[in-house]
Amino acid sequence: MDVNKRETAGASEHPAGGPPAVLRPGPGGLPAAGERLKVLVIDDERGPRESLRFLLKAAYDVTCADNVDAGVEAFKRDKPDLVILDIRMPGKTGIQGLRELRALDALTSVVMLTGFGALETAQEALRLGANDYISKPFDTTTMLNLVNRFTMRSHMERKRVRMLKELQDMNSRLVEDLAAKDRLAALGQTSAEFAHDLRNPLMIVMGYINLLDQQLDKARVMLGGEFEQTADYLEVIEKNLRRCYDLAQLWQNADKTGLGQFAPVPVAKLVEDLVMSVEPLVSAVDVKMEYEVDDGGAVVQGSHAQLVRAIHNLISNAIDAVTPGLGRIMLSCERKGAFIEIRIADNGCGMPPDVLARMFEPYYTTKPKGKGTGLGTVIARRIVEEHQGLIDVQSTVGQGTVMSVLLPVKPVV
Repeated sequence: MDVNKRETAGASEHPAGGPPAVLRPGPGGLPAAGERLKVLVIDDERGPRESLRFLLKAAYDVTCADNVDAGVEAFKRDKPDLVILDIRMPGKTGIQGLRELRALDALTSVVMLTGFGALETAQEALRLGANDYISKPFDTTTMLNLVNRFTMRSHMERKRVRMLKELQDMNSRLVEDLAAKDRLAALGQTSAEFAHDLRNPLMIVMGYINLLDQQLDKARVMLGGEFEQTADYLEVIEKNLRRCYDLAQLWQNADKTGLGQFAPVPVAKLVEDLVMSVEPLVSAVDVKMEYEVDDGGAVVQGSHAQLVRAIHNLISNAIDAVTPGLGRIMLSCERKGAFIEIRIADNGCGMPPDVLARMFEPYYTTKPKGKGTGLGTVIARRIVEEHQGLIDVQSTVGQGTVMSVLLPVKPVV
């Protein structure tokens, strides 16, 4: 969130001779050629409203509203890239309008217009999700720079969300491919074929990473303090890409070396990588996930890639079981004698006894067609057992499920 204060004393609404040269969206592949970004102005005063319309109309599609209710309806209809919202208005205030806008959309940039003596209210607006504020009367060059920056910010945020959605869809296709290849493996086909096929979608993911990386370089100055958060998204994608490569390598060599060479795996690092890998999934469905580590520095002997794969499957099932917006998942680990227990607890729908009895049965699933393969828990149990561990499940319909993975701790030599 940008919290820079902008104060301009004694500035005119636009200089004589019309507005200055419009700062159009720059290069960098952000808006498509010919695409006009949209600005919504909500202000009960005609003067500032019309000044902004005149100032911005050359480069943006501008819609104006003289009250919050009309502005919210225009917001729903036009899906603007930026809302310029006056704080003090009769009837519903700008703060109330901001709450309604943020309930509809968390991505669109909102800049508050403040009058004299409204500093504390403007700071409250920032806490409620506004991106910035600017004082009346405003300087036209400052306003144009601000509009350019925040319309482009909204555009990039939406593009990022679309990209993450495409990557999640790609991940779903990989899961389907995994199920198909598991069936072929059961019929005697080699895992090398699966590893070969897996490389195709991986190259697509790599292409998206390169595009995002280039986009970040071009947008570094524009993003300012938000650059680090955007770079974090790239790191998550890169880590999951490396995970895919690790899995491909494991499958390619499975017939030669089994599931891979075991090595010491720090439990804290395992949990850290799990949290990072599922963060986009829980964010996409508005589920709250918490985690805590009390492992005493425990280390297990095994395959880091396979253990991430196994526990990731269990967390994915928990995400599917909870209600978006209300769902809560707790990932925790605790040392219990010679074992470390990794628990995934959710407040989802739970499982009746008949479903619980079949949850480790290959290809059995209660998910809608195309949403699950019935192999996630099967793969998880197989991997855990190959690590001399076990999975325990406790579930109550309407209350949720707790899945516990117990793994033997590597003795200290």
